[in-house]
Order: sequence, then structure tokens, then C-alpha cells
Amino acid sequence: MTVALCHGITRAGERCRARPLVGATYCLNHSPTITDAQRRAWAARGGANSSARARAKAALPAAAMGADEIGSWLGICFKRVIAERMDPSVANAVSGMAKAMLAVQAASEIEERLAALEEAVAAQAPAATNRRYSA
Repeated sequence: MTVALCHGITRAGERCRARPLVGATYCLNHSPTITDAQRRAWAARGGANSSARARAKAALPAAAMGADEIGSWLGICFKRVIAERMDPSVANAVSGMAKAMLAVQAASEIEERLAALEEAVAAQAPAATNRRYSA
């Protein structure tokens, strides 16, 4: 299979080895239809998309992991350490993160339950204050 190459010439006087744009004979850098401002914008965006932060964000799961899923991953790490395919220090770090994740989930659940209780008490409070007690 022959791969099409850009028809542009590099500064060194050699033929460009980049792939041309779809439906064109020149690559992004040599295309006469693309302005320098567009090239700079694309280069900046490309650099941002390849940053460690962007790669980490893309790797994050869409939803938070539940206790069962965290337990499954810890089980995998455990088996890999036993089989000497994972460094125990890495598994220790994973375990620490899992512990923190579970603590955050537990705190979140407690906050939700407390908010529900406070709403229930607030809903009953007006009725209790309107009662007249005879002594």
C-alpha cells in the first residue's frame, strides 16, 4: 500500500514526508489555502490536547466508581502483585486512592441523608409550633 505524501518542500530542500490533508496534495503546514493564524491556532489547541492534564481528563470514567468496581480493581492489583507483575508500591498507591474515594463517597452519602432529615424536620416544625399546650 502506497501512502500519499505532501508535495511541499521542506526548508532543507527535501520533499515533505507528512500526509496531505484529505482531498488535497499538501499537508497542513504547506497548504496554500490555510493561513498562518489558523496554523498557530491549531498548533496551540493540539498542544493543549496533548498535555498531561488533557490526557488525564480524557482517561477519567464518565461516572464515579462504586464500591464494587473499586473492589474489583483492588482485586486485580492484588493478583498482579502476587504474580509479581505489579510493583507493590504502585498497588499501595492504588489502595490509598481507593480508600480516599470510598471515604468521599461515604461522606457524600451522609451529607445527602442529613439533608433529607433536615428537610423532614423543617416540614414538621411549622405544625409543631402552632400547637397550643395547656398546662
